[in-house]
Amino acid sequence: MKRLGPSPLFQHLQPDVYCVDTSAWFNIDRRPDADDVWVLATALIQAGRIVACARVLAELRIDPIYLTRFKPYESALQIGDCAPDDISYLMRVGQITHDFPAMSKATSVRTPADPYVVALAQHYGYVVVTDDKKIRSACGKLAIRCLTLPEFVVTAGATMTP
Repeated sequence: MKRLGPSPLFQHLQPDVYCVDTSAWFNIDRRPDADDVWVLATALIQAGRIVACARVLAELRIDPIYLTRFKPYESALQIGDCAPDDISYLMRVGQITHDFPAMSKATSVRTPADPYVVALAQHYGYVVVTDDKKIRSACGKLAIRCLTLPEFVVTAGATMTP
């Protein structure tokens, strides 16, 4: 379900594709319904409706629990990512890094994924899922739809019920 190029004219007719940030992935296990959320996330990954940029996957690989949890879905998650040499995408990352200096820098060791998540969502029209205030702020200013993890669970869960 990779979107090729900018969002289509009638995007509201297509199901949402979620670009999930590292903060949201890590917060799933803090929820009392974590097992149900993982089932939802797995179903959405398999349906091509959750994507992750390479930088998020790199952050997740650091934790052995997440490494084993995401290993079977790594290629499915990356289907929605841009090529690492996509000039328009990299220009968006640079612009976001410049426009939102409070957000982690693209070259930061601590959390390098933030501008990539926002740029990917902007590039393809994805919905960002994050619990990071800086990412939410940038998305708001760029008119990118953004959900917290609890909002995502409610919104995406409603689309998966028969």
